[in-house]
Amino acid sequence: MKDLSYFQLRAFLYPRERRLTATFKISELENVWHCTAKNVKRKLKKFEEEGQLIYRPGSGRGNPSVAIFKNSFQQEVEREVHRSIQDDQLENIMHLLQLPIPKLWVAKASKDLQLLFGFHSPSETKDVLRTMISREITTLDPLYCSVTFESHIIHQLGDSLVMYKPEEDAVVPHIAHHWKADDTYRVWTFYLRKGVLFHHHRTLTSEDVKFTFERFKTAFSPYHWFVQDLSHIECPSPFIVRFHLREPNPFFLRVVSSINLAILPADSPFDPHHWIGTGPYKLKEWDDQKLVLEAFDYYFLGRPYLDEIEIWRVPEETVRGVTYQAEGKKRNLSPAESEPIQKKHVENGFRFLAFNFNRPTIVRNRLFREALFHLIDMKKMWKDLGRKDLVEASSFFPWKSKPPVKDRKYVKPLLSASGYQGETLTLYFLNHPNAKEEAEWIRSEAKSEGIHMRLIPFTMDQLYASDLDREADLATLGEVASTDLHLSFLTAFYNNALLFRRFLAPEHLARIGEWLEEMKRETDRKRRELWMDKVENYMRENHLILFLHHPMKSWTFHPLFQDICFESFGLVDFRRLWIE
Repeated sequence: MKDLSYFQLRAFLYPRERRLTATFKISELENVWHCTAKNVKRKLKKFEEEGQLIYRPGSGRGNPSVAIFKNSFQQEVEREVHRSIQDDQLENIMHLLQLPIPKLWVAKASKDLQLLFGFHSPSETKDVLRTMISREITTLDPLYCSVTFESHIIHQLGDSLVMYKPEEDAVVPHIAHHWKADDTYRVWTFYLRKGVLFHHHRTLTSEDVKFTFERFKTAFSPYHWFVQDLSHIECPSPFIVRFHLREPNPFFLRVVSSINLAILPADSPFDPHHWIGTGPYKLKEWDDQKLVLEAFDYYFLGRPYLDEIEIWRVPEETVRGVTYQAEGKKRNLSPAESEPIQKKHVENGFRFLAFNFNRPTIVRNRLFREALFHLIDMKKMWKDLGRKDLVEASSFFPWKSKPPVKDRKYVKPLLSASGYQGETLTLYFLNHPNAKEEAEWIRSEAKSEGIHMRLIPFTMDQLYASDLDREADLATLGEVASTDLHLSFLTAFYNNALLFRRFLAPEHLARIGEWLEEMKRETDRKRRELWMDKVENYMRENHLILFLHHPMKSWTFHPLFQDICFESFGLVDFRRLWIE
């Protein structure tokens, strides 16, 4: 690309630029370029020789220098974006996006920019899929990961002992080819496949399984509940591992299927930037701009079809929505064959408003919470915000949700009876355009009834911080289920990193915990769901949270993509995806 220093100069001077002219002091550019005054002057003269600007040094001490540019900064940026697209140089665009410039300048090339994402063939033998994420990746450590996208990446890098198949409602072999439990469901024995290789080419053994599970016992992990009943682990042979539990637990097999329990090597200290697992993809590269997964040739279930997957961090306002594309030009597709494939479905998850019961505020009052229940009308929100495809939520799962009956006339009497005195409440929301829009709508509706709210955005990496617990009176967030809905339901309440565990009062958690323990002891699916219904009814009747809506997810795929399947958390299964 054109010298990055030039774009750094223009970005720095842009706020003071008038008619292509800006003044500056040499000392300012020393800080911008992190170099000496001599090198600053050398760079400016170089840009002048190249015809990009006219440089007029300041005359006398204290007098500013002047730069007169030949072209508008926006034109320069757009030209560089188009040139980078033509040359397939995504790195150049990433450098531009790090500068303090209007992101809409890059977004103007959005359709062309999308072409840099999708399927690419750098050579006849190498297929690369590029996709995007609009935020920083939080953590890839299975001990702590509670975010859907990161869990999806871990699933590409590692494997659990067994897998849950939702279409069969059954657990199937994976790293373990067979297992058995004793009559009390206290002793579980797993028989491991032979020849399963880690990415560093050592064979997996029972000692690695033991190491993985004991990590959760020794570290402070929000998933400690996975192993809290675990007494000890035996390794009778390199390919047999035996778990001894303190209490009967028929649900233990489902816990073992969690991707957070992906087996790690005992001989390598865990490093999230040098992830070693047994999965179909290896972690090739991870920095601030991108994460690259590379196919593992020796994967025990067969090498994946795509050679690499590149996940680039791109600002939300630059490229909205993820598409999976293929280069149809190279395959001479007809117009009909080139029509994109649209996939759309309701997410197995829900958005909700949570109340922090551990702060001494009015949200502890049931009548106040009931007033907000009648106030926050999803139909009105969708109409006011001009949205489509509303699926109102009254349950964790969309097929169980029924539109709740709300009536605005109850709001004022309930507020009066609650004793609300007009104090300002702090509402935290995820720093995402849709979440921000919803939070602003809630604040506006609340204000119309005399309820005052202050909005505070937070990012996904801040989800784990204690600020939320200390300072938030309310928070909006989402809960997304994996393919194992029962395990996800338990995790929502047992995971110490999630809002239910952090916001609900001890008496709420104690009551819910009793029902969840009963649920874990059931061997029948329908009986487990009866306990889940008890929990949901309790939360609804007491307005412990307010269910908002079930998100509608949509994807666009090029028709050359085959076996488009969705796995846990409604994300694309990279293991099976291939190009025709």
